[in-house]
Amino acid sequence: MNEFQTGLLNELVAVKITTKEEFEKVINFLSINNCFLVNGEPVVKLTYPGDKAFVILKQDNAIFWQPANQELDERYKVVNVIEFFRPTEEEKVVEAKAEVIEEYVDIDEKHLSLEVQKRPANEAIVSNIDEMVKLIPAIEAKKGVVVDEKNFKDFVKAKTGMVPLYRSYAKKLEAERKAVKKAYIEPYQEFEAKVNKVVKALNDTASVVAENVDVFVQKQKEALRKERQAAIDQLKEVLISRKMISKEYADQFVFDEKWLNASTSKKKFEEQVEAQFNALMEKEKNDKLNLEMVEKTIINACLIANVDEKLISRKKYQALLNTEGLPKVTEMITDEVDNIKKQSQAVAKQKEVELQHQKELEEVKKQAIHSAEEAVQPKYTPIKRGEETIANVNDKYVVTEIKQTPEKYQGQKWKRTFEFEGDLAALQMLNRYMDVIKSINPTFSFGEVKLTEKELSDPQTGVVNKYNVKEIN
Repeated sequence: MNEFQTGLLNELVAVKITTKEEFEKVINFLSINNCFLVNGEPVVKLTYPGDKAFVILKQDNAIFWQPANQELDERYKVVNVIEFFRPTEEEKVVEAKAEVIEEYVDIDEKHLSLEVQKRPANEAIVSNIDEMVKLIPAIEAKKGVVVDEKNFKDFVKAKTGMVPLYRSYAKKLEAERKAVKKAYIEPYQEFEAKVNKVVKALNDTASVVAENVDVFVQKQKEALRKERQAAIDQLKEVLISRKMISKEYADQFVFDEKWLNASTSKKKFEEQVEAQFNALMEKEKNDKLNLEMVEKTIINACLIANVDEKLISRKKYQALLNTEGLPKVTEMITDEVDNIKKQSQAVAKQKEVELQHQKELEEVKKQAIHSAEEAVQPKYTPIKRGEETIANVNDKYVVTEIKQTPEKYQGQKWKRTFEFEGDLAALQMLNRYMDVIKSINPTFSFGEVKLTEKELSDPQTGVVNKYNVKEIN
């Protein structure tokens, strides 16, 4: 890129145009360098103003034209198209390696429009073939000749027979047809080969230049990507630091590849970035409200149904919010809680039935044991003292009531002396009952009284005599 081309892009050079070809060359240069019009459209949308002298310039980052006789800002230098496209020293070195062309020619539609002298429409090859075609019925009529012993040799006779003559005529016509075809086809093939060379040169050149343009455009896009990504990151940090959005939601921001297109202005890019962040902030706000609503729905539904809220998975319903929406999720929570309640009630009912059944079995078992005991044990016979039943007895057990001391006699003790007589069984039973009473009533005690003969002196006279003395063990 020479100093005039750089100057045009930097708003220091104006290019004077006198023909449409010059206009198209300059516009092509500006398009490759990603330039736009005042209204933001690509520079290729600029209309050719007509065959009058004008200048193309760049001002306030936009391309436009004005008449050549109109006064320009003094900072602009006006150059013609030849000067504008003058190669730099470096480009001259590269061109020196290329094939030397005697004179400069424009590569345009005028020079690359094929002109061929064509035959008039439907004109046939001039010949007498039509006369020969008229002979076909007569030729084919010969198919019906009668061959017999007299004439069969005449038909195949060398040089003069009908068969060799017809074949000779056909061979000659075929040779003439091929000669005519060759005369027509060879010029076409030469013409076709030349056209193909030009087509290949055009396509190859276009492909190479297109690749170079793509490389340049990609470099521009990468530079623009870094610039715009930096602006996005800066805004993201500000929003996070001000707690306007969490990092989790800010990281969901998606870079739109359309922002690298030449048609996307900086203002449009900033508006779309701001709109996307606003949408993410609104989404975070709504998601938090929805999560709170899910939590409240779980707590309230469980409280009403008397169900443990730990049985409800929060993560499951939080994930379903994105696909099902809040109304559907709350309905699903209520349904699950109702199902848990019904299951709990069913389980409780089943346990109740089982418990009742168990009680009935225990009762039947007790009744069976009681009936068995009654079957092996004799019935008790009451022992009365007056009207009071003091015990029930059978041949094996004695059952009597444990007496309680009336309140008014609490704290008092009585002492009685008894003398018992009976067989060993009677005395043993008496001894057992006294031990039982002693174990359940601390105020009761007893001892065996025995009479022992001892010699004792009278404390007043000192006379020694024999006495019967009671000893309590």
